[in-house]
Amino acid sequence: MKKYLKYSLILVAIGAFYCCSNDDDSKPEITPEPVKNASVTLKLEPNFTVERYSVVNINPEVVIENASEAVAKYKWTVKVTGTDGIVKDSIIGDAKTLQFIAPKAADYAVEFTVTLDKLVKQASTKVKVSETGKTYTAKALSLIDYLPAPSYALDNYEFTTKTEILENIQASLNQGEDINLGTFGGYIVTKFDHTVINSYGKRDFTVQTVANSTTVKVFPVSVYVAYDANKNGIADDNEWYEIGGSEHNKSTTTKNYEITYFKPDPAKVAVTGKADWQFDKEYLKWTDNKNTSNFITKTKKWRRLNYYPQWIGDSYTLKGTKLYLPVKDVSDGEGTAFNVGTFEWGYAGIKDPSIDISWAVDSNGKKVHLPGIDFVKVYVSTYTELGASDLLTSSFKEAEDLNFAKSK
Repeated sequence: MKKYLKYSLILVAIGAFYCCSNDDDSKPEITPEPVKNASVTLKLEPNFTVERYSVVNINPEVVIENASEAVAKYKWTVKVTGTDGIVKDSIIGDAKTLQFIAPKAADYAVEFTVTLDKLVKQASTKVKVSETGKTYTAKALSLIDYLPAPSYALDNYEFTTKTEILENIQASLNQGEDINLGTFGGYIVTKFDHTVINSYGKRDFTVQTVANSTTVKVFPVSVYVAYDANKNGIADDNEWYEIGGSEHNKSTTTKNYEITYFKPDPAKVAVTGKADWQFDKEYLKWTDNKNTSNFITKTKKWRRLNYYPQWIGDSYTLKGTKLYLPVKDVSDGEGTAFNVGTFEWGYAGIKDPSIDISWAVDSNGKKVHLPGIDFVKVYVSTYTELGASDLLTSSFKEAEDLNFAKSK
């Protein structure tokens, strides 16, 4: 009997243990929280005012909640009337903040759209653009600076001071005459009388040049642009950006290149070369920041001319991005005939010299967004010798706003 009771107590203890264990392992029931949908809230001022060719910043308040990894897309549109008389939406921006600028005085209905996956939210505002009372022209006719690189064509510039040459070049600009830039580094800086608008998805301005060669009709030169953000009327050093064309990121491109030209000694005896056209193969010395030095050869054809700017001292340095231009001697090494290549886009002196301001890049090659530009710098970005035809040099003709709107 005692034995039976002993075993009964053991079974009861074991049962109680398992009952307690089952109670401890049971989990409480959790009610899942409802999934929160993504939401977008917009707040946009109803009205803005600005003068034509001036910028007004439109910065809406955008609050996005529960977006997870979704990325919002922005779009700004304005109502425009086409040539067919039909009113339609024209895209003018794709960033959260819009730098609005318009060429005509009018009331503009601007719409802002935020798209988050399938969620679309819109807000609208009105921009009143007023007249300025000024008359504008499409071309950049105000000379800011000019400094050519050596070229036989500089013999025509018989001036001994910078003031004299700038006055002469300004007169040439006004009269639509070609302005010599010379070889690598030679440049001209001009200013528009209005801000050339960076139109969305369109090319905005063009630069026309002329090659100073009887055998080469055009060849590419590079362009810098500046927007006068602080409205001081000056192209400040930190406002300049290079147009990053088709060659900008190629391995053959040399960034931050510098070349120094030295004034020739008029009393030096000419060092003739083996070829008949090499009148003085050690005429004008140059050095660069790549530990290279050499001479510009004076050709027989231009032996009586002075290649060096007369208003400059014993030496001067020019800087920029140096581009590789393919050149092939097709005269069996005689140096009398050459085929010269070209670039695809983003330069003056090519088949299509029209430029989109959106191609502007900073010193690190990163794209920048400019609402427009006020200044243009055109400079020769290649150093190319063409034997008997001398250096391949360029002349600036004009810079023109492609989207220019004439005053009423």
